[in-house]
Amino acid sequence: MRRLQVVLGLVGVVVLAACSRIPAKPGSLPPGAQWAGMGKDAAFVQIAHLSGTNWHVDVWDRKGNSLASGTFQLRGFARARIYPDEVLAWKNGAIQLKDGTWLIPEPAAPPAKP
Repeated sequence: MRRLQVVLGLVGVVVLAACSRIPAKPGSLPPGAQWAGMGKDAAFVQIAHLSGTNWHVDVWDRKGNSLASGTFQLRGFARARIYPDEVLAWKNGAIQLKDGTWLIPEPAAPPAKP
């Protein structure tokens, strides 16, 4: 019985380790891009403060394909810096942070009329 418990425990550790693995960063991504979030809602992100509540955000999937790039606005608590380990998820085109705030993409400017 004890042996079975040990084997099941080892299997559990292996499964958890496989699920929480951070993928290797594709060489095409900039040095500042870091893996953020967990599970299917994780992505490589690079976040830079522009001014006020505006941030420049770049997001890539695990293969290095671009998911988003542009100005995002912080909705929630004001902050001077956002660290990748504060990213909870990349959901529906926005970034959810662990403290409940969101980085929401700014709407694209309408095309100029001639």
